[in-house]
Amino acid sequence: MSIGVGHHSLLLAAMADGVGDLTFASAEWVRHAGDALAVAVEKHGSGLADLDAFTFCEVAHNPPAYLAVGGPLAWHARFEGAEVTVATGELAANACDLKVEADHSIMSNLARLEYQGRNPVVVAAARQRLMKLTRIEMHGELPSHPVLGVVLRDLHDAMAPRTMPRFVFMTPEWVSSAREILTARATSAKYADGIKEVVYTFSEEFTDTPEYAFPDGSHGGFWVHVNHGQITVGAGPLPTEHEPADHLTKGVYTPVVPVGRTVNAAVTDADKAEQATYSKAAFRRDSASGAFPVQQTSPSGRGPMPDDLGRVFLPLHDELSKRTSGELPADFDESIRDEWATPQHFDRRPDYDPSWLNYDEVDIYGNARR
Repeated sequence: MSIGVGHHSLLLAAMADGVGDLTFASAEWVRHAGDALAVAVEKHGSGLADLDAFTFCEVAHNPPAYLAVGGPLAWHARFEGAEVTVATGELAANACDLKVEADHSIMSNLARLEYQGRNPVVVAAARQRLMKLTRIEMHGELPSHPVLGVVLRDLHDAMAPRTMPRFVFMTPEWVSSAREILTARATSAKYADGIKEVVYTFSEEFTDTPEYAFPDGSHGGFWVHVNHGQITVGAGPLPTEHEPADHLTKGVYTPVVPVGRTVNAAVTDADKAEQATYSKAAFRRDSASGAFPVQQTSPSGRGPMPDDLGRVFLPLHDELSKRTSGELPADFDESIRDEWATPQHFDRRPDYDPSWLNYDEVDIYGNARR
């Protein structure tokens, strides 16, 4: 299947450009969705006059922990002909004509799919892939009203660029968000002049990756090469032509995941205490090998990152954390040890039921598991 020039990912080829700025089904997202739906209804109002009362609700389980919402995020809309109201919150199934429930990460990525101007074959394939990765619960159905379908499609395309994706930690699609963020900052008027003389290579690489996310056994990670203001961001281990790295983080994938998706700007004192306890267990020196699970070095010996480049990188951790999916490798691999099999409050609610995920049948690329 041809997925378009410049795209090596089915999902990215079908998604809106950029990295979004709103968390799916959050209060701010719902407010903007209400505005977008009002515009669509006004545009097509005459065609909705004969629409019977219709209510739909979407429920997204396991939203980002930093939001501290205490449960799933949900929103709903009620149509009465050409009148519509939108609000946050979940409705009972018997109060809806259509209710959809699934994992928040998958629903976020479904909301990122764009229909207007996209190859419909690619969009349909991307949607099918995402639908395989979560247990979708649907109560009721969408009425076969032609104008309602157009209105909902307008709403979807209006919100697709605003919705933040949530990709699996350190996969190539996850790195695409890092590329967007760093490139935008490095080429902006605010930062471009400060790095025009900088030559620097940054690399993070994680081994022992879980099969559900890296079915070919490849290492996870990303690298950044800056050459006199020109910035290149790639996925996986650092290519040999850019070695040696000036900053190299190398470690084991699984224990890093919870820490890798914290949003530092939102952590509480309780979160900090729990992170410290977790890190003490997860990152201690291995008694047999004497090695630490994560090590940071400077193979080039050139020292720390220049301050001007550091300012480009400054928000990267938090912005990527907001866009990182909420699974744990232990959700799919019973052999993973208890230290990193137990959910952490700072990372996700311990009572979350991961059976919403469906990686036991397919990997994250939609391929049948071996």
